[in-house]
Amino acid sequence: MIAFQKRSVVPVGLVVVLGAALTGCAAPRVEPNDIQPQVYWNDIESQPITAVSNGYRLLSDKPTEGLFPSSMAVTRVAVATDDPTSVVRTKTIVRDPRNEFLRWNAALDDQMAVSEVFPIDKRDLGGAEAEPEHVLAAFRALHARVGLIYAFNQLGDDESEMFGAIYDVESASPLAALHAHAVSTPIPDNADSDERANLWQHDSRALVRADFQKHVYDCVRELIARDVPATVEAPTGWAPVAPTRPVEWPPRRQSSGW
Repeated sequence: MIAFQKRSVVPVGLVVVLGAALTGCAAPRVEPNDIQPQVYWNDIESQPITAVSNGYRLLSDKPTEGLFPSSMAVTRVAVATDDPTSVVRTKTIVRDPRNEFLRWNAALDDQMAVSEVFPIDKRDLGGAEAEPEHVLAAFRALHARVGLIYAFNQLGDDESEMFGAIYDVESASPLAALHAHAVSTPIPDNADSDERANLWQHDSRALVRADFQKHVYDCVRELIARDVPATVEAPTGWAPVAPTRPVEWPPRRQSSGW
């Protein structure tokens, strides 16, 4: 019996940081034609937001009320065009389950006030363009109370940035602005093969992801700490002071047989 080994074909020009790390290749170069159209702050904001640099900033001194605990939706917005020089800019959603679902759940898994983190897909927009109001409407339809809209820009062959805004989904108001910037670091000449293969420590795309993720984590923690409990009122005319009937223990078996 002859055993055949399944071989995967990687398209020419595809740049995958993890793949390079596993194969031990040198840091991939980004050619000018590979750089996608830039995303701007007004592509992700429902209201004008003053940009922040390398960090995060809460946009209101007033704490939220009853916002947490909640689920959190995330999405990454990109500009889709066949011609980078074209003035026509179509905003779309970029979703990779490995980057979105697993990464953001792992990033916030120790925050009990965040019940889950989930991405949305293009189909959740119902055919609409990925404008902030459409994205927030999809967040609301999927019952997320907190939402993160963010973007990634490749600024050069060794420079990257990520930025975004965290929203109160119900009011569609931005709560915080976040930004991260990174430049690739050179690999020392005397580095061993493992260090040369580990581009997560050197490539700007990996470095900026780590920085942005930290900003999101710190920002969400501060939002949780500032949040005040919502006022809960009992229904009018109902103030129970005792069980409606005596408690029987152990319970008697009913004729239904359970």
